[in-house]
Amino acid sequence: MYKQNTNLQSKIVKESIFIALMLIMEKKNFTQITITEVCKKAGVSRMAFYRNYNILEDIITVHLDELFDDYSHQILGCGKDFGRERVCLFFSYFRGQNKLLMNLIRSNLNYLILEKCIGYFYTLSQNTVCQNSHLPLKEKYIIEFAAGGLYKVLIEWANNGMKESDEVMADICYDLMVKNMK
Repeated sequence: MYKQNTNLQSKIVKESIFIALMLIMEKKNFTQITITEVCKKAGVSRMAFYRNYNILEDIITVHLDELFDDYSHQILGCGKDFGRERVCLFFSYFRGQNKLLMNLIRSNLNYLILEKCIGYFYTLSQNTVCQNSHLPLKEKYIIEFAAGGLYKVLIEWANNGMKESDEVMADICYDLMVKNMK
């Protein structure tokens, strides 16, 4: 019971710190934000911060890890044969993360998204793009191309206000990946 309460408290502290950081990032450049400022906004002590993180960037990377873990569980539910559905889920999932995406883009921290995306995009791309038999070298570059493309499209789509529907974005990207990479 004690461990369960400790895990719940840690989760609440992490969530409070993340929300505080996102609120501050809407008004202030990330490089000007301090740990003290985030802790004060979150209503937690510096000790609580350092129990969970080493630096401010860790707040984002830990959150991104959790997001991509959740996303990967969702795409596993799509089955192997539904490539377009997985791409649609990608846009749908990140539509729900618009505030995070915009804060990272505004703060020139979108490289953190790229770092976390590549591994997950690799799995997504491999299952949607490389359905044909390719030489290992060609398959590797097809996957890298698709992963980088999805990342760039995600950033551009977010910058443009996510006006296009998830389905339209999935159609565009899936067509590019599947039809043009045979």
